[in-house]
Amino acid sequence: MAAKKRIPKKQFAKVVKYGFPNNLRKHSLEILLNLFKLCRSVDWIQEEKTCRLNSRFVFKKDNSLITKGPTFHELEDFPVHLASNCLNNICSEDEICIGGKCVQVLKEFVLNLTREKKKTLDCSEILKREPSKRGQDGVYVIFPDTRREVFCDMTTDGGGWTVIQKREDGDVDFYRTWIEYRQGFGNSSKNYWIGNDAIHTLTMNKNQELRVDLQRHNGEQAYAVYTTFYIGDEDSKYRLTVSGYSGTAGDSLWYNNRMIFTTKDQDNDRSVLNCGVSYHGGWWYNQCAFANLNGQYAQSARFGWKYTIWYYWKGTTETLKQTLMMVRNKN
Repeated sequence: MAAKKRIPKKQFAKVVKYGFPNNLRKHSLEILLNLFKLCRSVDWIQEEKTCRLNSRFVFKKDNSLITKGPTFHELEDFPVHLASNCLNNICSEDEICIGGKCVQVLKEFVLNLTREKKKTLDCSEILKREPSKRGQDGVYVIFPDTRREVFCDMTTDGGGWTVIQKREDGDVDFYRTWIEYRQGFGNSSKNYWIGNDAIHTLTMNKNQELRVDLQRHNGEQAYAVYTTFYIGDEDSKYRLTVSGYSGTAGDSLWYNNRMIFTTKDQDNDRSVLNCGVSYHGGWWYNQCAFANLNGQYAQSARFGWKYTIWYYWKGTTETLKQTLMMVRNKN
């Protein structure tokens, strides 16, 4: 639908409190003129299933609004709930006083008369809200820092695990740059790194546990669980804190505790050489590491430090067929 190029303020309806872009917030009371309509000029974000005020609206000197974009979506009218008269111009937390009436300001936009679900931070929140998802492993959408498709393990040890690293074969190259490791890469259904910014957001409350699942090329499996796992932000170069090991795979991360992240184009390790180059990956290298899950993938069992290894499982540098790193809130 083509956008109207000029929209007088009197035609504007009420919008949710958080829906105003920065350039409109100071005019919010002027826009809240119509008690019986929600704002009809919004962007519909299909992937996120959310509505928001079209960010292309700008105020003009003649006290009107115009759109710069060619299109926007128009929603149906929805009722606004009127409460009691304003007392001393004061209303409850969810209401605003307009025309002497306390008007409920909806927290979320509504589509087809159904309120959209709150964005979920991680897989444990999904499982908490929808217990029927238990046992249904697969790709879900979460919003740790921005919209991300991740693999959720809804089965292992009660489920609710957010997978931050997954490798099944060699389809995705993990020999990547600092920016790529920061943003994340790959296919969440098979091989991917969720991104260092996302890992920081997921673990910044310092209440996450880490589980690592490993499989050799002969099919043998093992796991490691760490009761403490979190990383800093990019200013700290994603410094790793990990401890509290238990499991069957051996503790191969002890040597990486308190280390900062290194990639082929940003050398932050303690070695004379760049471990990101010599170990062919991005990791919290020391001088360098006994765990190298982002190293070079091998289609069959080989030996070498540059490969995907977990040294203390078998005491060798044998390559792994599958690896999985996932986090979950301990509460």
